Amino acid sequence: MMTTESRKLTEPLESVTAFLGALLLLALGAGVLLAVFAPGSIGGVGRGSVCVTQPGAQYADSGWVAPAGVAARPGSSVGIDGTVYACAAHPGIVQRALYTLTEIPAFLVWGVVLVLLWRLIRVMRRAGPFTPGVVTAMRQLGWFIIAGSAAATLVRAVALNQLLGSMLVGPPSFPAVILEAVRGLFPVAVLAGAALLTFARIIRLGGAMDDEIKGTV
Repeated sequence: MMTTESRKLTEPLESVTAFLGALLLLALGAGVLLAVFAPGSIGGVGRGSVCVTQPGAQYADSGWVAPAGVAARPGSSVGIDGTVYACAAHPGIVQRALYTLTEIPAFLVWGVVLVLLWRLIRVMRRAGPFTPGVVTAMRQLGWFIIAGSAAATLVRAVALNQLLGSMLVGPPSFPAVILEAVRGLFPVAVLAGAALLTFARIIRLGGAMDDEIKGTV
């Protein structure tokens, strides 16, 4: 049974995690409804067009005219408003799949992060903060934030590069695309993961010292 002290121990993290989890579920439900009743509005699903912006490049305002060397392939259009954006009016299945891969991975990663956070909170409330279970849960969360964010970044970069290549003549090279995508990985994901791994080590050592002290009493 949850006590007042155990409840306070996991606040405000528990309330924030529950709130973000509820928002995530609402967003998922809204996405499903939009995909069914407003095709093309979510993840490129349905009959609507798909549009993406070229990362890692800035252009001066040129009256909404694409700069030299940038042209649209048949079935696509290109415009500029500081950065080049390309749209496919009638995208094929492959283009829709690639567009979905530019949007969904990060959503999935942070959904799993919330699940792992809730698991950490439950372990902490049940067994206390300085226990092997908390250390294990914290390490898993830390590594997943780093590895999951990196994987989502890589998938998005590959999908975006291929999608731009299907819409534009002379699209940006993969290194430029992935470099722009990696900027989203730093500093939040790396710092958060490293902090959790460090705290897990501190808790493990603190628990070991506590056991030694109890053994000498």
